[in-house]
Amino acid sequence: MNYSVRLRCSEEEWEDLLADWSDDYPIQGVVEDDAGYQVFFASAVTAEKFAAAHSSEVESAPEQRHVWWDDWQPLLIGERFFLCPPDRDDPTPPGRLRLSMIGANVFGGGEHQTTQLCLELLEQVLRPGQTVLDIGTGTGILSAAARALGASTVWACDVEPAAVALAREHAHVWQGSANSVLPGAADLVVCNIHLAVMREILPDLLRLSAPLLLSGFLKDQLPELTAGLNVLAQTERDGWCAVWAAAPESINP
Repeated sequence: MNYSVRLRCSEEEWEDLLADWSDDYPIQGVVEDDAGYQVFFASAVTAEKFAAAHSSEVESAPEQRHVWWDDWQPLLIGERFFLCPPDRDDPTPPGRLRLSMIGANVFGGGEHQTTQLCLELLEQVLRPGQTVLDIGTGTGILSAAARALGASTVWACDVEPAAVALAREHAHVWQGSANSVLPGAADLVVCNIHLAVMREILPDLLRLSAPLLLSGFLKDQLPELTAGLNVLAQTERDGWCAVWAAAPESINP
């Protein structure tokens, strides 16, 4: 399901507003017409926050397949992964783990840099037999990757019903957030989520007392998100950044 919010403003006002949204709202797309601008979101929660901030209302929009999806080619990510659209039959290269990208309006199909950065770090830091917690799982692609790498148990959560339905194939999933998880329940927490949400949930992530694999933010935002943490590894692409970090007491020898 897509969600949209309509704004009635001038082109100048629109450009000013758009410049202010980069850190707060992950926009799926925009349609300009005579009535103004229709801004699309995959998340109902984000759409509602956006609408409240701009004195508007959320409208439901039919789910659409991304126009570029039909031309999307398989990708080699890191040293271990082969990302391939589910409707293609390309053979998996020797030594690679196959992950299917899902062409739906739920984040985590594999095309975005932050997802790819998470996969690259995950293959480096995950040890077989560990329990992994995937916060804001989206399609469940990171949960699927964790299982393929040998995680013994993968738990995942998301606030979006559509994401929960997709991710059930890869993990034990519930609709909700990290605040219902007990400290020590996981050996590794992965969270690829937008900066505005990350700011809100970071205290809960730290409460879990496990190393964190975090992405969804730009390199210059790294100091804010890792203040007080030990950054054990990081990687970046096109300005986006992912880190493996931990509070000192949660690092296993």
